[in-house]
Parts: sequence; structure tokens; C-alpha cells
Amino acid sequence: MEKLVETLCEILEVNALEFNSRFEEMPEWDSLNALSIIAILDSDYGLQIDASKLQEFASISDFLNYVVANNKK
Repeated sequence: MEKLVETLCEILEVNALEFNSRFEEMPEWDSLNALSIIAILDSDYGLQIDASKLQEFASISDFLNYVVANNKK
């Protein structure tokens, strides 16, 4: 999960994530970031989700838990 957190920080251009917040609450959040995260999930974790699914997570922590639980690689 540490690698995923580092990747998210790089994509969002932040030093740290607020795990209890939602992606769309971040000032850095935009559609390009969503597409980058979707691409990383597909290539590195074998997960295929769309942008609307990213918005369904109650928090970044929930998103991370989902990725860990459903990692296909």
C-alpha cells in the first residue's frame, strides 16, 4: 500500500494525503488526476474502475482498502 500512497501523492502533487478526506475534496483533484489513477490501477493492480467509482469512496482510506483487497497482481 505504501507504493500506492506514494504514487497518489505524485499524481496529486502533494506531500501527504488526508486519508479521511475524499478525492474530490482536494484542491488538486481534477479529471486528469482521475484518469491517471485509473490507468495506474489497471496497469499496476489489475483493477478496472471508472471515474464515477472513484467518487463513490467515502474516503481515500476506503479507496486504499479497496485496492488492497481487490489487487489482482
